[in-house]
Amino acid sequence: MFEEVEVEAYVYPTEDIEKVKKAMLNLVPELEFEAFDRGDYIILTGRTKSKKALQRLYELFRGQAILDTARSFLEEGYFGEEIIIKVNKQAAYAGKVNFNEESPLGPITIIIRTKDPHRLMKWLAPRTKDGVPIE
Repeated sequence: MFEEVEVEAYVYPTEDIEKVKKAMLNLVPELEFEAFDRGDYIILTGRTKSKKALQRLYELFRGQAILDTARSFLEEGYFGEEIIIKVNKQAAYAGKVNFNEESPLGPITIIIRTKDPHRLMKWLAPRTKDGVPIE
């Protein structure tokens, strides 16, 4: 359904890189990390091709009852063969999805590369009626 998931966040000197990794792994498991030092901050990037990579987001969207919100952000972030969403880093650390990326620490960016974005969106965050998936 997808080729790769990439997760990226800036890590500032006031942050613990291990906590940022945990926040990213709370959303997308099995990431392989690389860190790029830019002086004032580090760019932390995780990538995976694991078939289970999006299972946690799938569960969080349903558990938090945010399928419609998730669907609108996925549609808004859809560009060709990529779907890009940004989520709050602190919420991710707590194991939650929050699309309010406004934070002095910056967001976590999730990039999903897929040849069939509509199928992926339909699976990950289907349309609902009265909170129940209809697709």
